[in-house]
Amino acid sequence: MGSGGLIAAAVVAGVVAAGAGGLAAPGDPDEVWRDTGLRVVDRVTRGDGECVSHSFGQVQELLKAVPCVALDRMLFTLTDDKGGTAVVFVAWVEFDDRDKAREFKRLEDVHGTGDLTPLSGSLLQIVDVPFTAHNYDSAVVDDVTVVIAEAENVAGGFTAEYLDDIAGVAVLTPRP
Repeated sequence: MGSGGLIAAAVVAGVVAAGAGGLAAPGDPDEVWRDTGLRVVDRVTRGDGECVSHSFGQVQELLKAVPCVALDRMLFTLTDDKGGTAVVFVAWVEFDDRDKAREFKRLEDVHGTGDLTPLSGSLLQIVDVPFTAHNYDSAVVDDVTVVIAEAENVAGGFTAEYLDDIAGVAVLTPRP
């Protein structure tokens, strides 16, 4: 099993341990990362009451027509015991009804249609890393909130598959 498979197995184990009530992240957001052998080094969050100014492309055009009611963004770095570092962007986009949330997710999930703007790496004292959205995952939680997560390599040898797995775990991160 590759390292990506190890993350997936740890997440499944963590989700199963979280209870039979469905997919839920553990109460401690760093618990899953510890279980996978990764450590959260630094984290920053920001909350906003609107999304348009924090987006671009077709995603921004949709948000002008279908405004969100809240946006929370998080940026954090992960390291492994081999000196590898990844940066992860997570956003929670809340709407006032589930149809709007699903419409947003459908567009956001199409690569090249725009995106939400990640927080600046300077907030974590790292160089801004361009997010490509190639290592991406998303989910709808509580029917009205879309969670998106993207991961990028900063240093070390994280593969694209491993970064995809990191994004898959990051969408389980509890909202700040």
